[in-house]
Amino acid sequence: MRKYPKLRTLLIVPTSFLFLLMVGGLALSAFFIYSSNVRNSSYTQMEATSEQVLRNYETYFDSAVQVSDGIYSKYATLSPLDSGELTDYFDTLIELKPEILSISVYNASNGEPIARDSNSYFIYDIMDSDWFLGALEDPYINVFTRGFSDGVPYSFILSRYLVSDVEGGIDAVAKIDFDFSQIVETISPVSLGEGGRFIIYDRDYRTIYASNESSLDEAYSYIHRLVLGSTTVNLEGHSFYLYCMTISNTTWRVAIFINVDSLTTAISTFAWSISLVALAAIIIYLVFASLLASRITKPILLLQREMSRVEGLEYEAYLSTGISGSREVNELSRSFENMMKRIRQLMDDVVKEKEEQKRSELKALQNQINPHFLYNTLDSIIALIDRGEGEKAEKMVVALSRFFRISISRGHNIIPLGDEIEHARNYLLIQKMRFGDAFDFKIEKAEGLDGLYVVKLVLQPVIENSINHGMREGEVGHISIRAEKDEKYLYLSIEDNGYGMLPAKLAELDASMRSKETYQGVGLKNVYERLRVYYGNESDVKIESTPDVGTKVTLIIPLKGARENEGE
Repeated sequence: MRKYPKLRTLLIVPTSFLFLLMVGGLALSAFFIYSSNVRNSSYTQMEATSEQVLRNYETYFDSAVQVSDGIYSKYATLSPLDSGELTDYFDTLIELKPEILSISVYNASNGEPIARDSNSYFIYDIMDSDWFLGALEDPYINVFTRGFSDGVPYSFILSRYLVSDVEGGIDAVAKIDFDFSQIVETISPVSLGEGGRFIIYDRDYRTIYASNESSLDEAYSYIHRLVLGSTTVNLEGHSFYLYCMTISNTTWRVAIFINVDSLTTAISTFAWSISLVALAAIIIYLVFASLLASRITKPILLLQREMSRVEGLEYEAYLSTGISGSREVNELSRSFENMMKRIRQLMDDVVKEKEEQKRSELKALQNQINPHFLYNTLDSIIALIDRGEGEKAEKMVVALSRFFRISISRGHNIIPLGDEIEHARNYLLIQKMRFGDAFDFKIEKAEGLDGLYVVKLVLQPVIENSINHGMREGEVGHISIRAEKDEKYLYLSIEDNGYGMLPAKLAELDASMRSKETYQGVGLKNVYERLRVYYGNESDVKIESTPDVGTKVTLIIPLKGARENEGE
């Protein structure tokens, strides 16, 4: 059936949609303009900051080159025999520049030591060292390589080929070790924000210095992808502006990470602000449009609600609905009241017929139980008499008499829970006389169940199934009956230790019990249908079974229904 929109919807939705488009367009335009201006301004400032840091390091490396140039000039004018003068010169340089760890000079042809400062020591087997080979390959430039000085986390080596201008002089290679940590403290770079860092690395992406070593591998992954230039990245839950550039006079590069969370926060704050303003404007418009639409649709809506009450069987009075409006609405209201009175009368008649039908169905289902059990018990009594066990047959007749006294219950189909449990006990005693020691049973009743009523003869068919289908041949069966409750339901469970059922068989039994198209006689289906007739869809029968372990059947009855005794 086609659904038509409400009049109120037709009045509000189209205009609201147009207003939403207008406000949304203005808000988005303001957001994009603001965010673009803020980003451009911030990135310009961050680029300038990064270039300032780069210039600071370039300035320092230039000063390191000047130290190298001084050593080159000094060595060119000295004889190899004047190593003591070189030592004094080296000591003076170290005193002037505390970041220099050591200075030493080695023969360029064989790597033999020539001179060093007074506080360091010579190293040997240098012919394969990167700094030594680099100086030999490029004798006209300063070579920067990574350092590995004891006790210094970050250091680097500046090496240079030295040419002697004196007669009999020896070409050499100078090795100058720098403490990079002291260099960083001297330069004092600008603040890079939370998590901000700068990394100096060589052409093979090996770290020369890192101001922050956390997530170093992830940082290098961004550096690899960028190579040179700038971009934005996410690292350790923060946003960063990444700037990568080569340091002049070296083959090294510097990567600078500047925290831009404040930029993101500023843009997000503006986005929230403009969104709230737009939302407030939309809400104000919707309130105004709603009030206007209400004045038009209120009389019709009130009439619709009254009709909904009738549909839900909740209309109790025949008073005027109090609906007023146009002449058409008033006429419709009067017609509705007349129609409602007639429908109410017809509904009362239908309810009475349904109640009578319910009682008839319940009694018909109830009557299926008594003959079934009676035939089985009489057969057992006849068998006892045939075997000459007259005294036992007499006891069974007495038990049967007590059993049917509760079954009849003066014509009532609803009996106290205690009587139903006693009825089950009598049934088990009769069956115990029939089968002897083939099974035993236990009945438990939880506290607080007095005063509850149930449909009679709901336990017996389930117990009968446990005896007839659940007992294992040659083994003593155990049947346990328990009555308990929670806040909403009463639970009556019957459990045995019989054969149990496979999942497929259990599913088939459950489907057959609930099916309205099949009927397999008394038993679980009879109990299920009787519970549904009296207690409705809130009642249920739950079957649990495990092969070679046993079966448990639980009758679930709503407490509200169990507390009602209609005196049937």
